[in-house]
Amino acid sequence: MGLRDALRQTPAGRDPVPTARRQACARQGKGAFFDYAAAHPETSVAVGGVSRVTGDVPDHEELCLLVDLAVARYPELGESPPGGRGAGVPFAAEDHVFRISVAAGTGVDGLRAALGDLATAPLPKRLWGVWILHGYAPGEFAVVLRGHHAHFDGMLISEIFRGTLSGPAASRAEGAPLPAAARRGTAAELATAVREGISAMGGLRRAARLVPRGFPLTGKLQYAWGSVELPRLRKLAAAYGVTPNDLYLAALAGALKKWAGEHGRPLGRQPMRLMVPVTLRRRDDAGKRGDWVLGAAVRLPADLDDPVERLEYVKARTRKARSSLFDPHAGALGRMAPQRFGRWLLELDLHPRSTTILASCVPGPGKPLRLGDRVITDAVPLDLLPAGHALAACLSTYTSTAQICFVADRAVGGCDDLVQLWMRELDEVTARAAL
Repeated sequence: MGLRDALRQTPAGRDPVPTARRQACARQGKGAFFDYAAAHPETSVAVGGVSRVTGDVPDHEELCLLVDLAVARYPELGESPPGGRGAGVPFAAEDHVFRISVAAGTGVDGLRAALGDLATAPLPKRLWGVWILHGYAPGEFAVVLRGHHAHFDGMLISEIFRGTLSGPAASRAEGAPLPAAARRGTAAELATAVREGISAMGGLRRAARLVPRGFPLTGKLQYAWGSVELPRLRKLAAAYGVTPNDLYLAALAGALKKWAGEHGRPLGRQPMRLMVPVTLRRRDDAGKRGDWVLGAAVRLPADLDDPVERLEYVKARTRKARSSLFDPHAGALGRMAPQRFGRWLLELDLHPRSTTILASCVPGPGKPLRLGDRVITDAVPLDLLPAGHALAACLSTYTSTAQICFVADRAVGGCDDLVQLWMRELDEVTARAAL
């Protein structure tokens, strides 16, 4: 069955994601990233994901049907942003579908260059869109979903891909159950807000910088990624009694230290501070628009050279960060603080003086997805590069593969080198574990 036939038949048999707790969603995404974008007009706050697909390129009608399916499944995608463009105008799929022809024969390098150019492209009125990139390789094309970070986070991007291109229950069947939201306005809620405020003040401390202050960043982006077998990552994590995310962060810290030194920009004596987004999404928040993440900082001493020591240190530091996922009051500070302080808290989290790198982790679908009879072979996140930062990192998964992904300012260079350095760090801890 072709994509057109599959899409025409699917919406009738699939219910939309429930819209309970809509008020909570509106409060959660109350606009810190809108304020952040206004304060940093040279910085793109769009995030997204790119899926590489084998097969012939879908035509315009097929793409519009795909977008209509996504909106039928996730109704909030069709709504206009509060106070934004498009208020009162009916949703039209054709306004959210775009095609980009990439130079023939350029392969993955051509795709990455096109993604860098796309990174600063304006968003449609609903602040999201779907782009098809084609021509870079025979028998392959890429589907890109991009949206404003005030309305989209990595987990929602993954949810939309999974929920639109797989069976009706797949988007909510995976992963461990999360606790229900707790009652607001309680003493426990206030106590959590105080703890989060104290943690946020840690952002005032200086951290190691990947490039010196005043480095001439261009605002133009480049992407690089590499893959590792997910079973290998899990087996290695089990051998050390850590999580795959701990492995990712420890290897990232080692790779950054070597990379900075090799490029004549040693990190110095300040500790590295990795800002790790932790999702606040619950099961009944599936498909809700908004940026539902809490920043958790992981600080590492600059003098940790041994990769196993670094891994043990990361393990100890991330225990507290992971516990925030299961705190029913998590995010209390953002809910209780006046809206005008939202950008101030975000600046504390993302300022290059206090955060060395934004290090995200986005679990993707565990089963292969398809576009009709076309197979999605690869899925890579398009992460945020905060204002003033040289690069950001993300670990993502798709089926049995983990992807280490970097986005960097083009003035920095050596983005591909970081992928190889991260892989070498992983090889070293593998050898130490005798696996």
